[in-house]
Amino acid sequence: MPVRPFVEADIPPVVDLYWRFMRRRQGPAPLELRPLFHKLYFENPWIDGVQPSLVYEGKNGDLVGFLGVIARQMCLSGAPVRVAYGGNFIVNPSARATLAAQRLLGTYLKAKYDIWQTDSANDVSRLLLERMGFRTIPALNLHWIRPLRPASYAMFALSRANSSAFLTTIKTISKPFSALFDLAATRISASPFSPKTPRLHGEELDLQTHYQCLLDFRNGYSMWADYDLDSLGWLLNFMNRGTIRGPLRKVLLRDDKGKIAGWYLYYLRPGSVSEVVQIGSSKRTTKDVLEHLFHDALQHGVIGLHGVVDRRSMADFSDRGCLFTCRGGWNVAFSRNPEILDVLERGDAFITRLDGEWCLDPGD
Repeated sequence: MPVRPFVEADIPPVVDLYWRFMRRRQGPAPLELRPLFHKLYFENPWIDGVQPSLVYEGKNGDLVGFLGVIARQMCLSGAPVRVAYGGNFIVNPSARATLAAQRLLGTYLKAKYDIWQTDSANDVSRLLLERMGFRTIPALNLHWIRPLRPASYAMFALSRANSSAFLTTIKTISKPFSALFDLAATRISASPFSPKTPRLHGEELDLQTHYQCLLDFRNGYSMWADYDLDSLGWLLNFMNRGTIRGPLRKVLLRDDKGKIAGWYLYYLRPGSVSEVVQIGSSKRTTKDVLEHLFHDALQHGVIGLHGVVDRRSMADFSDRGCLFTCRGGWNVAFSRNPEILDVLERGDAFITRLDGEWCLDPGD
C-alpha cells in the first residue's frame, strides 16, 4: 500500500518535500529542519500511538506525499475529546494524478479520533478537505487586524498585495514621510491611533500562572484545550525557539488591586506586523486587555497586529479600532459527532492559535 506511517528514517526526504513544495524554496533544505521535524513529530507530548503522521510512496519507492498529524487533547463539558490536527500536507505536483492526496486523507480519517481538524489550510487544501466531508468553521475563521502605525501598515499591506520592483521603490522613497505621518497619528490625542494609557499593569507571564489562567478563564465555554504543565511548557518552548515570527512575548495583566485581569501572547516583530497567539480576559476586562496589548506593541515598534478573534468579543475589538476579515489560513473540521461541530460553529469553544497546528510550523 503506498500510504504508510511516517518513521524517523523518512525525515530527510519529507523535509525536502516541505522545503521545495510548501516553502517553495530552491536548493537543499537547511539541515536544522531535520531535528525540528523530529522534535515535532516524534517528541511532542501528545503522541498517543493511535495515528502517526503519514507518507505516500511512489512506484519507485520515493516519498511523494506527507501529512503531518499532531494529536491534541481537549474537553467537551468535562469529557475528553481527542483531536487529530493535520498539517504540513504536501504532495509532489508530479504525483497528483495518483490520488496521493485523497489516499493520505482517507487513511488519516480512519483513525479513532473524535474530531479531525486543521487551522492553517490554504485555499487549495480547504476545497479538497471540504470534498472529503470537512466543514469550514466560521466562528474560528474571524481574523482581526489592528494598524498601530497607519502609514507604515498601509505600505506593508500594499507590499503584501503586490511585490513589484516599482512598489518596493515607492515604499523606500516614502519611508521617511510614513514615519512622520505615523508620529503625528500616534501623538495627536484626538487620533484613533493615539494609544491610551493602560489601566492594567503588565508583568512576565510564567508557566505556572499561564496554566492556572487557562483553567480559570475557560468558565462559560463548553469546549477547551486541555493542558498539563509539561505539555504547555513543551509547546511554549517550541514556539519560542527563534523564528521569523520573532520572539514570543508573554504578558500577565493585573488590576490596581493585584487581581489577574487577563493575559496575552504575541510574536514580537519591531518594524513589522506581529501575530497575536492568544488573548485571555473576562467579558468585563477585554477592552482593557486590548488597550494594554496595543500600547505594549506600539512601544516595541510594531506597526500592526493580526490575530483570530473569539466571536463573543467582536464588539469589544471593534470598539478598539480593529478591522475584521476571513483571510485564512482556514480552520476546517470533520467529526462524526454533530455535537462537537455544533459547539465549534456557535463559537462556544475557547480555542486559540495556541491550540492547533498553526503555532507548530517548523519553517516559521
